Amino acid sequence: MNKLKKKPNFDKIDRVIQSSNNDIDNNDIDNNDIDNNDIDNNDIDNNDIDNNDIDNSKEKKSVKSEEILNNKKIIFDIPINITIELGRSKIKIKELLNFSKGSMFILNRQKEDPLKIFANGKLVAFGEVVISDNTYGIRIISIKNSLNTMN
Repeated sequence: MNKLKKKPNFDKIDRVIQSSNNDIDNNDIDNNDIDNNDIDNNDIDNNDIDNNDIDNSKEKKSVKSEEILNNKKIIFDIPINITIELGRSKIKIKELLNFSKGSMFILNRQKEDPLKIFANGKLVAFGEVVISDNTYGIRIISIKNSLNTMN
């Protein structure tokens, strides 16, 4: 049979454990001090335990609901950039450098085409231009399906 050799640093640990074990006097422990008759099984009410478990699950659910509500509040307060795209056009740098007051260029959209509405660069809806109290606005005419499922 092969004997395992202890590494030197384990010897020090063994000495510490042995010295602490020597401090314990097993004669100080009196098994007669423990009276098993003091425990009465009738003192335990299982109905209370079950009800407490149910109450705890209700508390957990309400805490979870509060956490979800707080998370929603945090998410709902995140600012996003909304961009309304009137149209696009591709021009050459030479044309851009020739721009002056009154210059015009043609967009790729017709007057009746809906405008694209982007939220942080993602297309989320389509709309049309409206004027209210001398201010431009956009009336939503359709929302992308993926946005409707985000409740």
